[in-house]
Amino acid sequence: MKVGVYVGVSYGVDSIRQFLSKLISLTQGIQWFSVDNSVEALSGLEGSDVDMIIVFGGDGSLLRFIHTHPELMGKPILHVGAGRINFLSEILVTEEPSNILRAFKGDYYIDERYLLSASFNGSKCYALNEIVVRCTDPGRMATISVTEEHGEELMSGRMDGLIVATPTGSTAYSLALGGPVVDYRVKSKLIVPIAPFSRTLVPIVHPYDVKVKVTSMDESYIICDGFIKGKAVSLLIEPWPEKVRLVRLRRIMMYEKLRTRLLRP
Repeated sequence: MKVGVYVGVSYGVDSIRQFLSKLISLTQGIQWFSVDNSVEALSGLEGSDVDMIIVFGGDGSLLRFIHTHPELMGKPILHVGAGRINFLSEILVTEEPSNILRAFKGDYYIDERYLLSASFNGSKCYALNEIVVRCTDPGRMATISVTEEHGEELMSGRMDGLIVATPTGSTAYSLALGGPVVDYRVKSKLIVPIAPFSRTLVPIVHPYDVKVKVTSMDESYIICDGFIKGKAVSLLIEPWPEKVRLVRLRRIMMYEKLRTRLLRP
C-alpha cells in the first residue's frame, strides 16, 4: 500500500512529526511518500500513484490540498486535525496514532462530499466549501442577480457580495453571515447574500443539480474556497463532477461537532 502525506500548517509541527513517526513505526508493508515535500524524512511523491492521502492540518489545509493537488482529489483522504477548527477531520493529532491503523487494512468507509464549479471567461474553478463573488472595490456595494438556468430570477439587488455554498460549506463562511447549517446528507446548495442593502434578500436553500447564473453590474472577484481565481461580470455555477472522498473510521457526529468545535464560546 502506498500512502501520501501532506502537512498544511506551519505550527504544531512537532506534534505532527511525533504522530507520524509513531504511526510509521506501527505499520509494515506500507510505502510512505511526502506530498509537496512537506515531510523531509519521506521520499517525494511523483504523480498520483498512491492508495490514500493523509492530510495534517485544519479544514483550511484540506481545502488547500484539493486546490493545489487536483490530481489527488479523488483519492481517499484521511484528515488528521492539527488546526483550529478541524470540523472535517476524522482524528486529532493529539489522539493515539494506533486508532487509524485499521484504515490501512481497508476497514473504513468513504464519506463523499459534493463540490460546486464556477465557469467564467473560459475558465473554471471548483469549491468544496463555497464560491464567493465580491466587488473588486471593497468600498463599494455590488449589484448582483442570481437566475436559474431556465430563467427564473432568485434574487437581485445591492450587496457586498454573494456566497454559493455546499452543505459542507454551510458551517464555514456562510454560517458566519447568518446562513443556516445544512446537513451534509442533504443534496443542496446555499445562496447567501453578503450584507444585502435590502432585508428582502435572504439566504436560499436551492437544489444542488440546478445550475444558476450569477451576474454583477461591475467586474467582481471569483473566489473558490478562499482562493481568488479571477475576475468576471457573470459566471455559471453548477455541480462539479468529482467528489472529495473522506476516510471515516466511525460514525459522523456532525451535530456534536457543531456544539463542541464550532459553537464553543
